Amino acid sequence: MKKQHIVPIAIGMLIILAAGCAPKKSKVDQDKAKLADLKKQDGDLRDKIQSLEDTIKAEGGKEIKTIKVEVKSVVMQSFKHYVDVQASVYGQDNINVNSQMPGVVKNIFVTEGDKVTKGQVLASIDDAVLQQNIMEVQTNLDLTKTLFEKQKSLWDQKIGTEVQYLSAKSNYESLQKRLSALQQQDDMTKIKSPIDGTVDAVKIRIGESVAPGLPTIQVVNTEQLKVRGNVTESYISDIHQGDSLLVNFPDLPNDSIIAITSYVSKSIDVVNRTFTVEVKLPQDAKYHPNMIAMMKIIDYSKPAAVVIPINVVQNDPTGQFVFVVVNENGTNIARKTKVELGKVYAGNAEITKGLKPGDKIITVGYDDLNNGDAVAL
Repeated sequence: MKKQHIVPIAIGMLIILAAGCAPKKSKVDQDKAKLADLKKQDGDLRDKIQSLEDTIKAEGGKEIKTIKVEVKSVVMQSFKHYVDVQASVYGQDNINVNSQMPGVVKNIFVTEGDKVTKGQVLASIDDAVLQQNIMEVQTNLDLTKTLFEKQKSLWDQKIGTEVQYLSAKSNYESLQKRLSALQQQDDMTKIKSPIDGTVDAVKIRIGESVAPGLPTIQVVNTEQLKVRGNVTESYISDIHQGDSLLVNFPDLPNDSIIAITSYVSKSIDVVNRTFTVEVKLPQDAKYHPNMIAMMKIIDYSKPAAVVIPINVVQNDPTGQFVFVVVNENGTNIARKTKVELGKVYAGNAEITKGLKPGDKIITVGYDDLNNGDAVAL
């Protein structure tokens, strides 16, 4: 009987010893087990979510996804279209004064920035030879004059012959003309300003040679400045003398003026196919010849138009469209609305068909929309 009790006890002890000696699970195996358990829980959760969604649909419920957008109400407003033309400022009297005869510069009487008047001598050419000739002729003229006066006195007294009188008179008048010609020639050695203005550049130096046709001194009348631009011929029927336009100056921030076209050329340049437009500038020291300007010429104007940002207009195979917010059964819906465009300028477009005042166009968030999507404002 004792042997029967000993055997089971021995077997139990062997089992305990074997369990104690069995290897433990590694950290990786434990993590794998945990991951498998979490995946099982996740799968169960997804099944429950899907079951609830199916139940909601079966009961007639519907989940509505909305897209956040911004809108702008359409209003009637003035719309103007401009033709942008690069132009420049120039002086109506902007003259390169030339010498009237060849020679060497003897004197320069002005410097850049000097105010000058019409006829004022700006510089002179060496006239030493001319002066010698003038003195010689003047001496001969004085003698010839004396002889003429004496011969005339005798002739008046009926003394001498008529030939003697006429010869003396001819010699005197001939020398008078020669002296006048030399004096005129000497006057041409003086470089004079043909206008009132300001000396803009002195392009000669004392001792340099000058000749007709070569610039010497530039004089500008800054009191009569104009802006001139060349406009492509396609606009010649839209721009007329007396039209108003806007002039901007890139080098003068926030400086623009409204001016009236003073001149519109009647002919087209055969080379660049443009015509000339000019406006007069008010007197102001900040305007300078050759300054860059931008002429904005109005070629289309409408006092009341539907105007929207051009960037909200999209295209598809059917044409151009915008998204408009409409309320359907208490829900704001984005509806694709076809539009027709008129003129476009400075980021704005005139809408000639498709929109009316009060329509709410989507200006932000339209890129991700489809027709019929629910939107939140």
